[in-house]
Amino acid sequence: MEKSNLNELMKQIQKDRDEMAFSQIFDFFASKVNAYFIQNRIKFESAEELTQEVLSTVWVKSHLYDSSKSALSTWIFTIARNKKIDFLRKNSKINFKEEDIREFLYQDREIDLIEENEAKKQIEKINNELDEQQKIMIKMNFFENKSHKKIADELEIPLGTVKSRIRHILTKMHEFLR
Repeated sequence: MEKSNLNELMKQIQKDRDEMAFSQIFDFFASKVNAYFIQNRIKFESAEELTQEVLSTVWVKSHLYDSSKSALSTWIFTIARNKKIDFLRKNSKINFKEEDIREFLYQDREIDLIEENEAKKQIEKINNELDEQQKIMIKMNFFENKSHKKIADELEIPLGTVKSRIRHILTKMHEFLR
């Protein structure tokens, strides 16, 4: 189905709460969203439930979709991604053993000092490799918890540029830490 057809169906849902239009969107996206969940290691039954939740959200929040901001598929998969994150947070189990905690708490201080010195060396190495603009972006994003949009506004550069630069910086940092 073409993007224009999908947008037209969505307009019908937004304007008239058209159930037939929603049915077509549901039929088009259900298998794709379900496959997305399965590819992200979510079991089939849970994937089906999450797919239902995603498409129910599309119906309930259809008034929030704006075709000038993103493609319908992008909007739907953003909802799916958020549902996946919520699902994984709710279902993650933290397994620990009491002995592991004791061992961690009472391990050798000498080992801590070695690890601390190694971390300092790695930070210094990264600091020497990044230019001022890169340091500013990392500081804003990770230490000041500013969104990419906020960084783009403050630095007066396009949002896509901020995203790609931060991704590039993180890749560069990852290579230094190997």
